[in-house]
Amino acid sequence: MKPLALFLLLCAGLIAQDQTATTGQPPDKDRRYIVDDENFEKDAGKKVDQLAKEGLLKNYSDLAKTAPKSHPVTPIAPVSTRPLSPTELADVLRHSTVAMGLRYQEPHSRKWHFMIGATGFAVAPGIISTSLHVMTIDSGMMRDAQAVAITEEGKVYPITEILAASDRADTALVSAPGLNLPALPLRGGVLPGEQVWCMSHPDGFAYMFTSGQVARISRDRYDDKHQPALHVEVTAEYCPGSSGGAVTDAAGNVVAQVSSINNYDGFTSGNGKAVYGIVSARTCTAAEEMMALTAAGGNEPIPMPTPPQRKRPRAPKPQQGELPSASPSSKER
Repeated sequence: MKPLALFLLLCAGLIAQDQTATTGQPPDKDRRYIVDDENFEKDAGKKVDQLAKEGLLKNYSDLAKTAPKSHPVTPIAPVSTRPLSPTELADVLRHSTVAMGLRYQEPHSRKWHFMIGATGFAVAPGIISTSLHVMTIDSGMMRDAQAVAITEEGKVYPITEILAASDRADTALVSAPGLNLPALPLRGGVLPGEQVWCMSHPDGFAYMFTSGQVARISRDRYDDKHQPALHVEVTAEYCPGSSGGAVTDAAGNVVAQVSSINNYDGFTSGNGKAVYGIVSARTCTAAEEMMALTAAGGNEPIPMPTPPQRKRPRAPKPQQGELPSASPSSKER
């Protein structure tokens, strides 16, 4: 080999070594964030089992019982005014977003299961914003549950307290001690037509980044006992598993939080004719509702799980000529 060629080859090797020492990765390694959903959930599940063995997880029922009646001021990040490119914004949101892992028991079983079931994002050191329904139990689906926050690197942090909650607005601030992610700013006053982006985990597809626009601003009354909550409807795609995800503007300010989705596939018109078509209403909690939880104030009561009703034994089938015995629901009142 000629001396010049050998010299160039050695220089190339030294440059490659320097890049590896600086970045921790070979120069030809793909630097994109590539998630393996199956391993991401499986590895988190193993860590959650270990936390459970160490007694570090708290049941939802206990979190609801011990939730404070009021919440203090939570200092939040200032609103950002610098627009980001979509690729920059995806990185910013991913670094501040967690997957909400759920360790749960089915209604009539004491066996524990695990899944990634929702989304949350950092608003302050050790504090996550998510949907309140993520932190409550549907007794038809679960006996009890425990929640953890999972970062993009797969680190797992137990949720130990519900700090602030609004049932009517479906939002909550929860404590995850030790979690120190960059906080996303909250910004009110979003307008219809503004472009928005969403980072969430729809149906277990971790860190899905979608975009759309604000479709409308609305007020919706949860029931007659509550004041109406402020909502933002968006066209950005999401589905179950996205609840609690941040919906942001181009600068990474949270303007809304994923709450629900309703699909309308048809209706009957005034003349009795069926009208078909699919419309999805993607309803989000407005940032103003989350901002209210970061100011000092009272907490709304957190819905408590009701014990699942066990199936009643069937009455014996009547023999020929006999009348069936009346069940409690069929007796005259």
